[in-house]
Amino acid sequence: MKKIGILERQALAYIIGCFQKYPTMEMHIDSSDTWVIGVTGVTGAGKSTLIGRLIPSFRKKGMRVVALLIDPSSKKRGWAILGDRRNLRSDELDCDKGLFIRSLATRGEGFALTDSFSKIIAYSKLFSDVVIVETAGAGQTDVEIREHVDTLVQVIEPLGDSLNLEKAGQSEEANIFVVNDREDFRSGKKFFASAKLVLGEQCLDDGWRKKVYLANAETGSGITEVVEGLFIHKKFIEKKQTAKPAT
Repeated sequence: MKKIGILERQALAYIIGCFQKYPTMEMHIDSSDTWVIGVTGVTGAGKSTLIGRLIPSFRKKGMRVVALLIDPSSKKRGWAILGDRRNLRSDELDCDKGLFIRSLATRGEGFALTDSFSKIIAYSKLFSDVVIVETAGAGQTDVEIREHVDTLVQVIEPLGDSLNLEKAGQSEEANIFVVNDREDFRSGKKFFASAKLVLGEQCLDDGWRKKVYLANAETGSGITEVVEGLFIHKKFIEKKQTAKPAT
């Protein structure tokens, strides 16, 4: 499988650090068609646990992965607990030379993102086949992640009713929804049926029909179907791009 070399790792770590320390720093970054996936949802929905399940699937396909994990900064104390990375710790991932993980803090930025975000993604794309971005715990109106990614995944806890799914915000922007059916939620399958009925019938402006999957990020149940859905959307994007008339 392809690897991210030691010099590439050093460059990633150094340049990302510079972008965060010096937000106004400019540098030329070559364009890249690397696939960027955004994973968003409320705090505790299971975003990082889901990402920990997705990464091995991409690595088995020989894809180099850069994972950017964003945690909220405290406005009072000025620091952040970069805890999402803990959910990606395993013997398999810790020793994987084709995976680069970077934890980031929001640093006062809104919309569950971080400063210099677009530059960090653009640079990360140079050394990977897929970049996975996890937002900090996001609210319904935190939709700016949409502008930075190709595929947007919203992780949903099976709470509330179908009316919540129809509210404006993230549910209008996401390509794929994952209902995280943890064991402590008894209504997971019922909620999934409602979500599939409400969201699965909607189309985005580009013609993509939204997909809804039921999975358990902790046990890995349903992850295969989620990965298949992600690649279906990737092919959809590529087909749309090749269909564009030459300029």
